[in-house]
Amino acid sequence: MRAAITLASGNEVCFVCHVNGDGVVVGARPVARGDVRSVLALPGFAQAGEMLVHNHPSGSLEPSSADLEVAARLHDDGIGFAIVDNAVSRLYVVVEVPRVAQYVPLDASETSALLGPDGPVAAQLASIGQYEDRASQREMAVRVARLYSLGGIGLLEAGTGVGKSLGYLAPALRWSATNHERTVVSTNTITLQEQLVGKDLPFLALALTDQPVRFALLKGWRNYVCLQRLEHARNSGTSLFDEGAAQELAALAAWAAQTSDGSTADLPVPPRPELWDEVAAEADLCTRLRCPHFDGCFVFAARRRAAAADIIVVNHHLLMADVAVRRASQNWDEAAVLPAYTRLVIDEAHHLEDAASAHLGEAVTRRGLQRLFGRLERRGKGLLPALERQLHGAGDLLSAASLDLVRRRLTPSVLAARMLGEQLFALLDDWMVAGGDDQVRLTDAFDDAAVWRAGLGVALDDLLREIDLIAEGLRTVRERLEVDPVRAEESAPLLNEIRGVSRRLSHAGDALRHALRPGVDAHRFVRWIEMRGGRRAARRPESGETESGVAEDSAPGDRNVLVNSVPLDLAPILREDLFRRVDTCVLTSATLAVSDGFGFISGRLGLDQDDVEPDTALLPSPFDYARHALLAIPTDFPAPNENGPLHLRRTVEAAAELIEAADGGVFLLYTSHRDVREAAGALRALGLGERWPLLVHGEESRDVLLRRFRLSGSGVLVGTASFWEGVDVPGRALRGLLLARVPFRVPTEPVTAAQCEAIEAAGGDAFTEYMVPHAALRLKQGFGRLIRTATDRGAVVLCDPRVVRKPYGRALLASLPPARRVEGPWDEVRLAIKAFYD
Repeated sequence: MRAAITLASGNEVCFVCHVNGDGVVVGARPVARGDVRSVLALPGFAQAGEMLVHNHPSGSLEPSSADLEVAARLHDDGIGFAIVDNAVSRLYVVVEVPRVAQYVPLDASETSALLGPDGPVAAQLASIGQYEDRASQREMAVRVARLYSLGGIGLLEAGTGVGKSLGYLAPALRWSATNHERTVVSTNTITLQEQLVGKDLPFLALALTDQPVRFALLKGWRNYVCLQRLEHARNSGTSLFDEGAAQELAALAAWAAQTSDGSTADLPVPPRPELWDEVAAEADLCTRLRCPHFDGCFVFAARRRAAAADIIVVNHHLLMADVAVRRASQNWDEAAVLPAYTRLVIDEAHHLEDAASAHLGEAVTRRGLQRLFGRLERRGKGLLPALERQLHGAGDLLSAASLDLVRRRLTPSVLAARMLGEQLFALLDDWMVAGGDDQVRLTDAFDDAAVWRAGLGVALDDLLREIDLIAEGLRTVRERLEVDPVRAEESAPLLNEIRGVSRRLSHAGDALRHALRPGVDAHRFVRWIEMRGGRRAARRPESGETESGVAEDSAPGDRNVLVNSVPLDLAPILREDLFRRVDTCVLTSATLAVSDGFGFISGRLGLDQDDVEPDTALLPSPFDYARHALLAIPTDFPAPNENGPLHLRRTVEAAAELIEAADGGVFLLYTSHRDVREAAGALRALGLGERWPLLVHGEESRDVLLRRFRLSGSGVLVGTASFWEGVDVPGRALRGLLLARVPFRVPTEPVTAAQCEAIEAAGGDAFTEYMVPHAALRLKQGFGRLIRTATDRGAVVLCDPRVVRKPYGRALLASLPPARRVEGPWDEVRLAIKAFYD
């Protein structure tokens, strides 16, 4: 502490200190320099049980009014406050660390009572006529409370209607009030995030009147506008942007001056990607307290709210970004992407593995790489031309030398690298087209592929060399300008932008090297090249085609080529760097178990070791599926993998009769956009679009389709992957569901193929151990679209006879809710469906 104060020339320094059980300060880290109030601007600077200590240069340890104000605020968060002299020889404790010698456990009966018929939640719901006693919800709350009190991991499948969000939020809030520990709640979808922060948490704030309920929604940096970058972009004007951008920047500035949120969610119209690239907040470009806009920064306002919250709501991608940063920095105790936390709830937990794969891997795209080069130089615009103008006006020898470096080496290198990058991706594009595939997994055989003989190796080596030259040249220019403090201050915004682009280019180069020429670690990663656009639509797991349904026969220049690599085995990473780092983790979803067992999800997430073995529970839905739902399986349909065209025709015929019987209000769910288009065309040819509103995925946005479906009351929606889950249409608007086939993953999709190979190599059966469990969870999600409230009724038609013909069908059907089942020839099944609706 003395050393830090000396380095600060004896001025004020604020430290966060660890205090042991004997009340002795045993560790300290400096967190801010300046007046003690400045530390309050920092998100998550301290945790409950720690002490903020700062020095008084005067030597007087008498607390000032500012000290007392800060001390009072910190005490509410369980943080102590003290003052030292510059020699750190005397310590004056203003507020003791609120001591929690041991955690105060949650009382199971009291937790259950919170949600019981005589509790505060029931009273609040009863006031609006909505209370239903849900035994499964109360059991869930008790289990969550036990996990908070004793520590550990829970896998809790909560069926539709359990009310799982209140089941975990109520005990999490009680824990925060009792033990001053925040909980991070992570979701996969925006819909659930909006439900939590817009409905459930505000409701609990009204119901739990005996405690504070503080919550915050935290988004990724790039969701927010950076006021410093926006100002820099406007000042740079024509040196950075093409004509016409000034008006857009002015509109963004006007919006930034009046928005309270500062995120893209508050923008009436999304800005162009290339414009947002220049004004979005970026963690590695942020100057924190040195930024002149720090007090009004939207990112840090959100992070301050999060640091003071009992519940922080994030999405899986932000959670995984936090894990990635902590792994890289080995920082497990302080704020990273998220404030430090030890209590975690992961809702929609069946998506966690895919989110981890996206964030713990690397990807480079043709367009993304060209955009980075374009940020440096594009037809006389960009950061390098802006730097040239700044250096040209300086007039000193150092600036002249730097200007020469920019003109003679940097700008030519950027132009060369852009050409090499285009050449590299063009070679990959041609190779993909020649092979007739839009997704190719890279294995050892790729080392002998014809694309290397066509010049891929030379293009890669030359591109990586130019990227290194660009990074070295930019570093040299920065170091020269930073010699003069005045010049450094003037050039800081521009240099910061250049530093960020240089870092991203280096990361892109590393990612290309890892994917295309991985060396000895190749077996630890799944690597593939993917083409989106052009003659084919890029395939994705479980869908067969992209969500957008890319137009066919587009020009090669319209195609985007992606080079990807992700770790093959994510389980050890999740186990070591997420689950073992927290005291409590609750993983929940309506779909976690396969055939009433949690072995599959436990193994995929690394929870199959003795020291992380989870507590598991199946919390049944309160809905009466036996009376309110019918599962119909026609056994005389061809299997989709035997005769695809005939199978599609029969599903359309079944759909027409289901729509007739239910009088509309039906979802028809397929697994590819091609099938969606063909089914919609066949239904229109039958004239169904004239009797019922026919809404087709791909013809309008997902939100528009859902809104029109809900309003119509008798619509027919034909959709694919994104409608199989995360869609909530309660009430009579949705009263029928057709599932065209069991949603198996595409076996040739790179990650799926690699996982199956790894299982087979270990002596397992990839189909039963991987493909079937994934399909069971996905099928359960699709079925779950139908019954959303206790009064909903409807029939589900599953047009895939394999579930009754094949041995694995038992596992698939055992995972579904206990609806009344009818199976047989379609002529018999359709009569049962008609009788159900009659």
